[in-house]
Amino acid sequence: MLNRDEARAVIKKLESYTSHYTTVNITSGSQGTTRFANSEISQNITITDTTVSLTLYDGKKEATTSTNVLTGNGLKQLVKDAEAMLAYVPEGEYEAFKMSEEPVEERQDTGKLAAAFDVNGRAAYVKEGMSHIENGFTAAGALELTRQAIAVGNCNGAFRYAAYDQVSFNTVVTHADGTAGAGECHSYTDIPDVIGEFKKAQATSKAAMGAVSPELGAHTVVLSPLAFGTLVNFLNYTLGAGAVDSGMSFATGKLGHKFFGDNLTITDDVNCPCSRPVFFDYEGTPRKAVTLVDKGTVSSFMYDNKLAAKHKAVNTGHAVTNKGRGGYGANLQVAGGNQSLDEIIASTKRGIFINEFHYTNFVNPRNLQLTGLTRNGTFLIEDGKLTKPISTVRFTQSLLDAFNAITAISKERTRVDGMGIMLVPAARIDGFHFTSKP
Repeated sequence: MLNRDEARAVIKKLESYTSHYTTVNITSGSQGTTRFANSEISQNITITDTTVSLTLYDGKKEATTSTNVLTGNGLKQLVKDAEAMLAYVPEGEYEAFKMSEEPVEERQDTGKLAAAFDVNGRAAYVKEGMSHIENGFTAAGALELTRQAIAVGNCNGAFRYAAYDQVSFNTVVTHADGTAGAGECHSYTDIPDVIGEFKKAQATSKAAMGAVSPELGAHTVVLSPLAFGTLVNFLNYTLGAGAVDSGMSFATGKLGHKFFGDNLTITDDVNCPCSRPVFFDYEGTPRKAVTLVDKGTVSSFMYDNKLAAKHKAVNTGHAVTNKGRGGYGANLQVAGGNQSLDEIIASTKRGIFINEFHYTNFVNPRNLQLTGLTRNGTFLIEDGKLTKPISTVRFTQSLLDAFNAITAISKERTRVDGMGIMLVPAARIDGFHFTSKP
């Protein structure tokens, strides 16, 4: 992983090879992965890579090339390729945007995760977790340590750098009869409870024995943070300015319109201590804390330089490329409610608890219609208690309807995976549609 000085040196070297206005993006890091199957470690690998992306400008013309060859000749070839491309590309709408000079926070990584989850640490966590797996059950999954540095700079001397570590864990514990339970945890800061997730997955697998087939139609459902987070992440795709600009978003032309219930508020806030600590976007713009949904009202979109200029909007610092495609929230949070998950279940006369969705995809992003499958922990709720396990079933549901029918949100929030780690509560939704059985 390149440190600050090494990243800056690469950028300066590229600038010295050309007379064109230059911007550079660097992503450098490693990913150490310990995979396990049949309750045995099956693979330990570490992948390291550094990718340098160079963009040259000539008025309204721009050309971008990338490489992971950081030798002198490799960087010279990168510039040569970009200059050759620049000679032939047509003009675009905009000249190069000046990088913001606003200072950004640089959170210092403590190295705690890297020390705890090196190759030996990962093996130890997996070994301990599998020691809790009983006869008749097997565990499969992966434990990963990602170490990443991101740098952005230009030929005017602007430079930004961030480095962070991330641990991600997932497991599925399966009984010999085919029942399964899942667990996962993620963190940028604290040591996640890997062992607890092993135990949770096995307990869910035990409880899932003897699953019955559910009735199709509309049901009250209680979604775990993992399941609810899956739905929220699809909403994330539609609130970037790129989706709005292309007309593929349900909210195109409807900023300030109330779509959802009063109890749904979603923000994207890099300042949250548990969020990914990169305080600038691909273009070097500081990430702004944005309220995307405010008590059911779509109150903001996420912009990059080009789409902010096109729509005369404030750039929110959400660029994921320099192509003018808007962006996505990497630091999403859903506001919590005033009940615990146990209290939500206890107050549900009849419903279905869903731990996880699988193979979820858009049917139509313009009306937020999704389809997917339940898996790894779906149970009938009767008189406020989890009773019979439910076999896999397909749902087809518009989030416009579902997020208007949220009747409870938990006060506890959990870190779940999305376009970054999201902070998400559990939720109860009425009228959630099961449409077929696999």
